[in-house]
Amino acid sequence: MMDSAELHGSSWIMTRPADRSRPWAESLEALGAVVHCDPVLELTPNLESTNWLPIKTAQLMVFSSATSVRHFFTTVPTSFTDSWKAGAPQFAAVGKATAEAISENGHLVSYLGPGTGAEDLVSVILKGATVSSAVHITSDAGLALIQEGLNQGGIPCGRVEVSTANLVPDLEIASWKRLRSRWSGIIYSSPATVDGVLGQSGDLLEWIRSIPGIAVGSRTGAAMESGGIRHRYVADSADIKGLHGACVSSISAGNMGDELND
Repeated sequence: MMDSAELHGSSWIMTRPADRSRPWAESLEALGAVVHCDPVLELTPNLESTNWLPIKTAQLMVFSSATSVRHFFTTVPTSFTDSWKAGAPQFAAVGKATAEAISENGHLVSYLGPGTGAEDLVSVILKGATVSSAVHITSDAGLALIQEGLNQGGIPCGRVEVSTANLVPDLEIASWKRLRSRWSGIIYSSPATVDGVLGQSGDLLEWIRSIPGIAVGSRTGAAMESGGIRHRYVADSADIKGLHGACVSSISAGNMGDELND
């Protein structure tokens, strides 16, 4: 069980896209943290380069965000979904909001994750799966955890990128310092978010580098290192449990003492 006392009074900046940041922020806030959500990336429908072929034969459609559901159903060619008339695929959702988006588009959800991350959804699918093929519907910035997990679990899984991640224009990093001169850490969800923050830091670059960085995934951790972020912690898993552990590790190491984070 997570101990709320470990995060009580801590403060974090969450850089995930808007629809993905709130569940994690709420989980950290329930543990006593203060979380400021300021998305660095925004997701828009991928209208040009989507490879739709993997969905034509997949028996399971896996969604890890409500945004991906919406972008999928507004852009998928009817020539592909028409093939479902002979037998619609099953659907999997990472959590409640994603499941509701699938239901709104007229489909039942066969596998519902607890909303705590990709790895927990993979576990739910593998425990009860009756399918022999799957496809993860995601964005070009989405992690490969679902695809890798299902492949390792014996269910061949493809990938279809229906959303494109773009930098939020005019990210106002100066507002972070106006809100709070000292932060426990910045939570980076992808290498692109690291590059987006550092690239828009301007005169506050060294201040940003002084704030401990929490990474979801080793590639994001490597991006933090190459970007000069001095104190770095990589979550053991891409879910709230892993994120909580990385945040606690940062606090336990006492890295709030950097004179630049002031």
